[in-house]
Amino acid sequence: MSFSEGIKVISEPINKLMVPVATSAGETLQDVWDLVFGGFGTYVDKKRLTRLKALEEFKASLEEKIYAIPENQLQEPALSIVGPALEASKYYFEDKTIREMFANLIASSMNCEKSNTTHPCFTGIIQQMTALDAKNLALFSYGNSEKPIAEYRIKNSKGFITVQTNVFIENSASQNLEQQSISFSSLSRLGLLSISYETYLTDTDVYKKFEQTPQYLELVRRYSGSKEMTPDIARGLSSLTPLGEAFTKVCFSEI
Repeated sequence: MSFSEGIKVISEPINKLMVPVATSAGETLQDVWDLVFGGFGTYVDKKRLTRLKALEEFKASLEEKIYAIPENQLQEPALSIVGPALEASKYYFEDKTIREMFANLIASSMNCEKSNTTHPCFTGIIQQMTALDAKNLALFSYGNSEKPIAEYRIKNSKGFITVQTNVFIENSASQNLEQQSISFSSLSRLGLLSISYETYLTDTDVYKKFEQTPQYLELVRRYSGSKEMTPDIARGLSSLTPLGEAFTKVCFSEI
């Protein structure tokens, strides 16, 4: 028997032994893969349909807003506004609140009565906003450009310690004070809102509701036995900036 024939004799039983093992391992891997990722294709299909539906709704909303513009007010939109707005909107149109802002911005750029207050920076501002930011800002656009805001503090002999700043409870859709604080800090950073604790509304009764939040009541409970540390509420005022006024007129006409 030659050397090569000997190798063949030895290898054939080994191959026969390994084939079922390899096949079994392959089937096991396929089973595990299907278990973990079996629904992924379905998820992608559903996501694709959701995006398609959102895109159709975005297009329909935009068309409706443009058709609502009187013919004598229609104008060719500035490419510096409509171009970036359309490009950016494809990443946000699944969120109804955000896509409505883009639709309002694009439609306003085609309305000669609103084009003077429409600024190219509005696209970038919308891109940096969450739905909560938009809903908070929309509260300032209905004839009341000033809202009460507060800061929870602990007073001591050296001054005070800020526990929670930018406490806002006017939005019934969200009473999460941390989220609201982040939202108002962001809106202030974007130049849309001015926040001050040096001035406040003359009707001081509107600040009493800040004393009833679970967070402040917990502070009162925690420091009830302390003579050195006392919970305190700093009254403040949040209001639209000139940029915020222009932005809400353009982007919140129907939100």
